[in-house]
Amino acid sequence: MSISTVMVALTTLCTAIMIGLGFLQRPSREAAIWSSGFIAAMAASYLQTSANLLDNAWLDALSDGLMLLALGLVWVGLRARRGRRPILLSAVIGVTLVVIVTVALTSGTGAEDAVGNVELVVFAAISAATAIELVGVRTAARGVIVPLALSSGLVAVFSLVWLCTDLVGDRLRLVDNLPPTEDFTPVVMAVTLVTALTTLLLLARAENPTSVTATVAGFRVIARDRLARAERFDDAWWSLLDVRLDDPIALREASSALAYSRVLERFASDVAAVFPAEADLDRLEPSRMLVLLPRHEAAVRPLLRALLERVATVSTDQSIAVRLSASIGWASVSRIGYDLDDLITAAAAAADEAQLAGGDRWERASVIA
Repeated sequence: MSISTVMVALTTLCTAIMIGLGFLQRPSREAAIWSSGFIAAMAASYLQTSANLLDNAWLDALSDGLMLLALGLVWVGLRARRGRRPILLSAVIGVTLVVIVTVALTSGTGAEDAVGNVELVVFAAISAATAIELVGVRTAARGVIVPLALSSGLVAVFSLVWLCTDLVGDRLRLVDNLPPTEDFTPVVMAVTLVTALTTLLLLARAENPTSVTATVAGFRVIARDRLARAERFDDAWWSLLDVRLDDPIALREASSALAYSRVLERFASDVAAVFPAEADLDRLEPSRMLVLLPRHEAAVRPLLRALLERVATVSTDQSIAVRLSASIGWASVSRIGYDLDDLITAAAAAADEAQLAGGDRWERASVIA
């Protein structure tokens, strides 16, 4: 059995698994992007087999471009997973098209080797970027991201080493003993496919606890603006809430990464569902959220009770068979003032008190002296 046949079978199998167990089971934007990457890798293997049979430069170039696109889509999906803006999908597609046309037009010419070296640099850059994005993923266990992060880092390092050896090989008399990169391409592709399937499938099924707002900086800018306008109009109907899931470390240690991620996702959904649309929410940590709420104090208490009851309700599809609870720190502008930093500090202190008291409760922040 030829290497091309093995790669066709492997890419087809990995694509079917990613789509069937990843995207269809947990549909999301990043899962769709990753599935598209596997489809691109599968198409690349089919085209490479056809190119070898037909000796066609355009088919070979299209295969190289789709391999690059597959790797780029993994990186784009990770950016989407982390909430990055922009995710640079158009840039990856544009680079892919440039690579396809350039490789095809320079095939068999004197510039072919130079273009191949540039292509190797692009592969190394995207592999390194993928490893960096994976290291920055904070919503998954380290064991989930290690396979692809390790393989991507090694691909980037060895690609650059291979490039440098090839460029200075004539002086060091190493080129004659150096196998061509084509001999190692199937091995690298196979390792990347398997590690990508392992990591991305687990990430896709872990239900990313996405942030309900853009960024911390964005929340603070909006919150300060709202509080400043409220102060100008002497509007004291504003409160800042620090909402925390109780015992997150114990929950994490007592469950799998997938089950814990579902708990975090449900926690974020509960918070978003209880508070009205005009509230501003920010996810400081996977198990901690800030809520800027424009409500009279008498209207805040029912919302706090509703949230505690909702978090504590054991649902039929709950991933951890324990009763969950939350602690809430409540700082109102009538007691603390309109300064956002003071409100955050006061609400955090009140939330600490609620947790020290056993959790599953809310505490009101004291007046700042």
